[in-house]
Amino acid sequence: MKFASLFTTATLFVATFALPSPEGDEAGLEARQNFRNRCGSRRRASPFYRLYNSEAVDHFYTLNTAELSAPGYTFEGVSSYIFSSRQPGTVPFYRLYSSQATDHFYTTSASERNSAIAQGYKSEGIAGYIYPNNNCGGVPFYRLYSPSGTDHFYTTSASERTSAITGGYTDEGIAGYVYRN
Repeated sequence: MKFASLFTTATLFVATFALPSPEGDEAGLEARQNFRNRCGSRRRASPFYRLYNSEAVDHFYTLNTAELSAPGYTFEGVSSYIFSSRQPGTVPFYRLYSSQATDHFYTTSASERNSAIAQGYKSEGIAGYIYPNNNCGGVPFYRLYSPSGTDHFYTTSASERTSAITGGYTDEGIAGYVYRN
């Protein structure tokens, strides 16, 4: 009798706690669907290429492979992966250029974009779409600025960020969140 009672208690415990319930499966499925509805698909992200002009001291980022042969620029690789079109949870990553300063500047802030235009930058449209926070699994896309070189620099690498700061760049925070290459 003791054995039968112990066996019944153990079976009830396994059935209640150890085996997945239909509600648990549905809750997991719903959570995955909510994530998909809230975040873009990683598979849709495209390489965001980084180029550098050492004479002008200018970093240039683009999704467009036709721009990889821009005169004076050397291809440095893929900086990250971003979206070429709006995806759930993303915001525009505006691209601006100052021919006077020879500086490419990128921001998610429309007011910061407008302020840069008022200071002589020309809008080059939207470079792509990135996340404003890390809710969708992105990594920080650090933004730095060199006052001596008049250069904005963006990277996902914490060590590259530290090296740039040591080399005279000012940390301007996180531009947004992207997928790492």
